[in-house]
Amino acid sequence: MRKTCFLCCCLLAAAFPAFSQEYVTNFHFTTQQTCPFDPTKTVTFPSGWIIYQTIDGTWDGTVDTDRCISVEAIPGGDLRIDLEQINPAEPLFVRALPLELESLGELPVNQLMVVDFFMSTNQAATGAECVEDMCSGVFTGVDVGVPGAMRIHTGLLPDNFSEVHSCFPTEYFPGQYLRELILKVTFLPDADLSGAYLYLYGVLVSPSWQPTGLISAVEANESHYNDNTNEYDVNVYETAEIGGWGEQFLMRYTESTFPSVSTPSYVNGTVTPVSNQQQTINLVTEEWQTLEIQPFTHLRGALVEGSDSIRHIVNLVNDGGNLCLNFIDLIFSGGNEYRHGKGGILDIHNSFSCFQFRKGSALRVMEGATLHYGTEGAGMLALCANSTIVLERDATLLVDAILNIAECDDALAPTHIDIDLPKTAGLVFTENARLTNRFSQGQQMELRVHMLGGTLDDSRLSAEDQAIIRRIYPEPGPVFADNFSLSPNPFQGAPTLTYLSASEEQISLQWLSVDGKLLAEEHFSAQHGINEWQLDHTPQVAGWYGLRVGNGRQSAVLNVVRTE
Repeated sequence: MRKTCFLCCCLLAAAFPAFSQEYVTNFHFTTQQTCPFDPTKTVTFPSGWIIYQTIDGTWDGTVDTDRCISVEAIPGGDLRIDLEQINPAEPLFVRALPLELESLGELPVNQLMVVDFFMSTNQAATGAECVEDMCSGVFTGVDVGVPGAMRIHTGLLPDNFSEVHSCFPTEYFPGQYLRELILKVTFLPDADLSGAYLYLYGVLVSPSWQPTGLISAVEANESHYNDNTNEYDVNVYETAEIGGWGEQFLMRYTESTFPSVSTPSYVNGTVTPVSNQQQTINLVTEEWQTLEIQPFTHLRGALVEGSDSIRHIVNLVNDGGNLCLNFIDLIFSGGNEYRHGKGGILDIHNSFSCFQFRKGSALRVMEGATLHYGTEGAGMLALCANSTIVLERDATLLVDAILNIAECDDALAPTHIDIDLPKTAGLVFTENARLTNRFSQGQQMELRVHMLGGTLDDSRLSAEDQAIIRRIYPEPGPVFADNFSLSPNPFQGAPTLTYLSASEEQISLQWLSVDGKLLAEEHFSAQHGINEWQLDHTPQVAGWYGLRVGNGRQSAVLNVVRTE
C-alpha cells in the first residue's frame, strides 16, 4: 500500500490549535452573483472561490463562456456541483480568488507546507496523461518574489477519487506568498454525468505541525562507522542543525543566489577525522521520517584530504521513510547512489519530479525491497551515460513514470545504458510507464538489460518504447554438460537445477540409479537465457544417482548425491 506524505500530519493538524500562517475553509458559505462569463446569468459560488472550464484544458486558459456552473448546499453544510452543468470533454476548475488567499500572509521560510483538498467524485480521470501533465489534482502556485519565477507545485488525485494530499517546501528567502490554489478535475472520456456530483468538503494549507529539522551538511564521525559495511551511517535527525526532535526534515539551499539550474546548492558530506582515502557516507531516513528537498539542492561529498578532484561518496538511503517529491530535480553523480530499502516510499506529486543519475552513480534497490517509482505516470527517472540501476537479491523496481535515457553530455560518444537483472530480481514497467531516448545522440541509445535469470516485464509499454530495450543473454558454453548445475549437491529435499539455454527448447530430466535403471522422469520448457527449476520428484533414498539432461540433440549425465 502506498502511503501519502503528511497524511498523519494532516489529520493531527485538524486536532491542534490553528497556526498563525494557515488557510482553512470548510466550503459552508456561498455567494450568489452575476456569472463572470455571461452577465445575463446568475451563479452560486463557494465564498472566495470561482468555478469554470477552459477550452484548452489549462487552468489559466481561455474560459468556456458557454458554462456558468453553480454549487448547491447539501444537508450538513457541504457543497456539491451537479456535473450535468459541465462539458465532460473539458476539465473543471475550482479556484481560490486572490483575496481569499491573502489571509495566509507571507509564508514562513524553510518550512514544509501541507496542502489538503477534501473532495470526492467517482467520475474523475487520474494520472498524468492530460494537459499540464495532470488529469486531476491540485495546483499550488507560490510567488517567490522574482518575475516569472512562480513555483507550481502539484498534488495528484489518488485512484480512490477522494481527498488530495500534497506537500511542498518553502525556500530560504522572505517574500513568499501563496498566489494560486486550484482544484482540477478531468472526466473520463466515457463518463456518464447524469445524476453525478463533485462534492467539496474543505481545504487546509498549513505548515507541518511538527518543527522542521533543517539539514545543510552531513557530518560523519567514528560513532557512525559500520564495521560490517565499512561505511558511515548517519540518520537524518543527527544532521538537523535546527529542530530535529520531530520526524520532518528539509535539505536546504545554502547559497545566497536565487535557486535555479545554473546556481545549485550542495549539502556536503564530511568525515571526522579527515581521511586521505575515499569514504562512503549514508544519509539514512527510517520509518516515520519524512525528508523534503528544496529546489536545486543536491548531496555531494567533500573533497578527500589532499585531493582537488576526488570526493567522498554520499548516498541517500531510504530505509522505511517518506521522500516527498514535488518541485525537485535531484542529481546523483560521482558514484553517489539512491538506495531504497524495505518499506521506503517515494511520494511523487509532479510529472517532472526527477531523480537523475550521472556518471558512476546508481539507483539501487536493496535486497528484498520493492521500489514503486512514479505515481500513475507522474515523475521521471533519468539515467545518463555510465550510470545504472542495481537490483539486489529479491529486489523489484516498478517503473510507473517516464524512464529517460541519454548521454547528458554532448562531448560523449553515443553509448548505451547497461543493467544487470540477476535471478530473483524484477524490472517491471506499469501501464502508465514510458521509456524514451529522445534526448540521446541520434536517438540511438538502448536500455541493455543483461538477462541473468531475473524477470523483465515490458509487455505494457508501447511497441516504440519496447524497441529501445535490448535483452542480452549470457552465451552457453560449447560443452553441453557445463551449462547445467544442481544446487545444493549433495542435497536434501528439492534441489534447484539451473540451465543456460541458447534458445527456447524442451528439456527432459531422468533420474538414474547407480546401475543405470530409470527411476523418474520430468520435462521442462526452457527460455533463452538462465532457467531455474525446483526438482520436486527426486529419489527418496540416500545415495548416489545420475541425473540425465537432454534437449533432443544433446545429453549429459550429472553425478548427484542425496543425503539423509
